[in-house]
Amino acid sequence: MAIITLTVTVANPGSGNRYYIDGVLQATVSAIPGNTYKFDQADGTNSGHPLRLSITSNGTHSGGSAYTTGVTTNGTPGSAGAYTQIVVTATTVQALYYYCTNHSNMGGSFNVGSSSTVQYQDQDGFPVQNFSADQTTVGQIYYNSTSGTFKGVIVGGTTNLGTWASGGNLNTAVLGNAGFGTQSAAASVAGTAGSITNHVEEYNGSSWTEVTAVPTGADSMGSCGPQTSGMVFGGQIPPNTTNTFEYDGTNWTSGGALNTARRDLIGAGTQTAGLAAFGAVDPPFSAEAEQYNGSAWTTVAEGNTARRSAGGSGTSTSALAYGGYVGPPGATNAVETWDGSSWTEVAELNTARLGVGSAGSNAEEALAIGGEGVAVTESWNGSSWTEVADLAVARGNKFGLPNGPTSAALQAGGNASGASTATEEFTVPDFEVKTLTTS
Repeated sequence: MAIITLTVTVANPGSGNRYYIDGVLQATVSAIPGNTYKFDQADGTNSGHPLRLSITSNGTHSGGSAYTTGVTTNGTPGSAGAYTQIVVTATTVQALYYYCTNHSNMGGSFNVGSSSTVQYQDQDGFPVQNFSADQTTVGQIYYNSTSGTFKGVIVGGTTNLGTWASGGNLNTAVLGNAGFGTQSAAASVAGTAGSITNHVEEYNGSSWTEVTAVPTGADSMGSCGPQTSGMVFGGQIPPNTTNTFEYDGTNWTSGGALNTARRDLIGAGTQTAGLAAFGAVDPPFSAEAEQYNGSAWTTVAEGNTARRSAGGSGTSTSALAYGGYVGPPGATNAVETWDGSSWTEVAELNTARLGVGSAGSNAEEALAIGGEGVAVTESWNGSSWTEVADLAVARGNKFGLPNGPTSAALQAGGNASGASTATEEFTVPDFEVKTLTTS
């Protein structure tokens, strides 16, 4: 937020020395949470008149003490660079006063928020005000656990939380690539780069490096696991394949084959406890699901909505499938959770899309990232979807980190009017969700 500079001078209007703020005698200063207010005492008339803040009018001259939360001072009043400043946050006392430590009756009022009504700030991104009494509003606010300040009121609709920023570019433009790992230790595997490729690159959080190629390339494979023990499965060579390949951070080995050849399927879990579900089996879309034990796949209960190109994340026993393509009329916003034995339909995405990127460590959290012609990102909290920051570039892609954290997701490559080398990294602020109650 802004730094507001207040020029302080001292003069005697006939009843003793007084502070003038920006030329106004003992002006009342109205402060907005999120801003820093700097009382500039460089003017020579400030010599011998240190300005401080207090919760008591006239400060120490009326039995009060200096208010120091968020307050810093610099230099000697009357000299260049001298100032007192305060960072105003949601925890700043609403009614403050500025005063001279050496002389009585020089100061005035410093009000945080509205001087007449205590209410939520309605400006987007500002912290909420302090309250002087118990409130009757019940809802969610965002709390910064590092600074101890509230972030803003959630009143419904888009909150635009989180930020996407450009990361290092892939060495080879690709779409339909699989991915596994975390934001700082990821792998991009195969896909289409003009034609089907077996190209593999690893990401270290800033740049991509070409590494050992997967034995057989394919487009739109499923994937899961961390960078040094991930795996990919299925996909289209063409035709669709049952191949499974396991990675140890250096080399690839063949694993047990899927029971059904398919492409555009979701993945979740790890190399020794994986989940493969949905996809296309030419021609129909599939609702089939299989679990992996480190050597073989076993068919388990089918999902409720057959589809391909859905997003998927979580573990082999706590997973989520979202969006995808179900044939005419097109993309779906259907969402299902997997508990290890059955699929359950839950709250739908706000925006239907296919080719969804993904992140999430279990069925209680997920990030649905972009899609074909879609930049929208949505966050799942176990019961509902909330729109967060959009990708910089709309793109469909089966790339995702299906058991990575939602707070540090990654999107790489993808179809943005052709194969792409672009990488985007997602981060969220360091605040937690707290709930206001009337108790």
